Amino acid sequence: MMPHVDVTPVIFRTDGEEVTAIFPCEPGDRYGYTMLCYAKKGQHSTCSVEWARSRKNRPATPDEYAELRRELESAPYNYRLKIYRRMQGWMENARRANARR
Repeated sequence: MMPHVDVTPVIFRTDGEEVTAIFPCEPGDRYGYTMLCYAKKGQHSTCSVEWARSRKNRPATPDEYAELRRELESAPYNYRLKIYRRMQGWMENARRANARR
């Protein structure tokens, strides 16, 4: 039997200069209003749903996010990522539930 491995939903966005990995199910505050994100420059941070959907950024292409994806899937992070292009309704529910824990 294989061990259970958690899969982490991620959305890669770019403003044309920097790629950001958004973790839409991981709360950035105790209420789940914001979510965790990660960028090479700023490292770990939080962002709002409004920022993630903003016209100031767009979905990153696989070529644009390849380096950041490799970083997140290797040590010390070792994420097993499932990539989405946009926010899904269930992600907000999951984030709020995780914030309540």
